[in-house]
Amino acid sequence: MGGAMSQVRTVGLVGVNGTSLHVQEAGEGPAILFIHGMCGDADVWNGQLELLGGEFRCVAYDRRGHTRSALGEGVERSVELHADDAAALIEALDLAPAVIVGSSGGARIGLDVVRRHADLVRGAVLSEPPILSLLADGGAEFREKVGPALRPAPTPQEAVNAFFLYVDPETWRAMPDPRRETYRANHVELFGDLQMPPYAPTLGDLARIDVPVRLLTGDRSVPLFGEIARAVAGAIPGAELVVLEGATHATYFFQPKAFAEAVRSFASALG
Repeated sequence: MGGAMSQVRTVGLVGVNGTSLHVQEAGEGPAILFIHGMCGDADVWNGQLELLGGEFRCVAYDRRGHTRSALGEGVERSVELHADDAAALIEALDLAPAVIVGSSGGARIGLDVVRRHADLVRGAVLSEPPILSLLADGGAEFREKVGPALRPAPTPQEAVNAFFLYVDPETWRAMPDPRRETYRANHVELFGDLQMPPYAPTLGDLARIDVPVRLLTGDRSVPLFGEIARAVAGAIPGAELVVLEGATHATYFFQPKAFAEAVRSFASALG
């Protein structure tokens, strides 16, 4: 991989779409916007910003309601609201046209940015977006199992433990405890995300996407996430599916260099 390691710098709070989002970035060049998944924050992307900042302007942020970003008044959470935040941030920071990189719930948000704000993006790398409606059973089995996994938890923080032990047990067990504490501290957003209106684009909706997209999946991930990634890749014209060997659902965690190379090669090929 080309380019030297870059230092992550804090931009601070940026006001967009009725909230203030904490932003940090590294490097200069064509813009890449990173969107984190459930209960995370911008810090989960620090390794990627350091690896890719030698060639790109890499920007990460805390989604609304997470860690250092305000939820906003009278908010009804939805994938579309988070996507509108990302689009507004691209405009506020003059990142357009940006490459979107998202993991898990962040990839689902990224997909919606691509669908509804295509004029702001030049491509997207989406790692295992949890679009349950694309599963053969419409996600019924996942919903039937995740509820019983969370209900016995004595505290909201323990519910976070239970959720991640269900969706990505290897990553959760290997994650440093200070990082797990950040996820536990964002427990309100666990329940907020799970209670959002269903995000259910059809295969026809995906077929109308006309910007380049690369899907990532891990060969050690829970199988349903790979099934969804393959369905999304098969529906978007020209989309590519890349399997990261040795990666779980949080594909960047166990294989950060392979993840960064998947992003770098994709973004570089866009010119």
